[in-house]
Amino acid sequence: MDNDRIIKYLKEVCQTPEPENKEVFFQRLEERGLTSGRPVVINHGDFLLRQFPYIGKWIWLLSSFLLLFIIGICYGNTGNYPFALTPLLAIGILIETRRSFRWKMAELEHSARFSLRSVMLARMFLVGAVETAGLLIVILLVQPWFSYSVIRISLYMLVPYLTASLVGSVYERNNRSDNAWGSVIICILSSAFFAAAPYYLSIMYEERFTIIWMVAFILLVLSLGISVRRWICDMEGPVWSL
Repeated sequence: MDNDRIIKYLKEVCQTPEPENKEVFFQRLEERGLTSGRPVVINHGDFLLRQFPYIGKWIWLLSSFLLLFIIGICYGNTGNYPFALTPLLAIGILIETRRSFRWKMAELEHSARFSLRSVMLARMFLVGAVETAGLLIVILLVQPWFSYSVIRISLYMLVPYLTASLVGSVYERNNRSDNAWGSVIICILSSAFFAAAPYYLSIMYEERFTIIWMVAFILLVLSLGISVRRWICDMEGPVWSL
């Protein structure tokens, strides 16, 4: 069966009803000046700011709670385990990256004015930037309570966060699941690993191993950048399997 016959057959089988109030709809578009001219150009700053309302409020609430919780724990006890809470911050950004796929809206959003790739990159940037800025503020606040330098505290908090983000990004890129439990479990396991590690590797927080933490930080940043780049390429592909 050739394409013309398939198209004809589909038209016969799938007859769509005539749209109601079509003239009224186009009249309203003309009154608002939306039928002529190109859409208003939006710069990058406005585009980013317009994405804030679409990011789930629970993400900001979770991030704020975790950051305040870390401050509270550091104030009461300056042990190593407060650093293990930072992987939980990655839950929000990981879940946000696949929201369109989980709600079966990716195909529609691929054809919108702003590509799904651009929108998701903007939201990932916003959530990541806000959470990183929050972590840096927490680091400056809790540093007087530790005998560690600012650099060491930064590494101890950012390395676990980047680890969960990297593993979670690889999982989200390769799995189009209908739920977000995979990312949640990854973040919880990452947090548990860094919480338990000092009891088995007590020397890991010694100053002489700071260089290893620095190397790990650099490798994680590079690996996360590569993972995001591959994710961008995947976003350009077809999504008809949804």
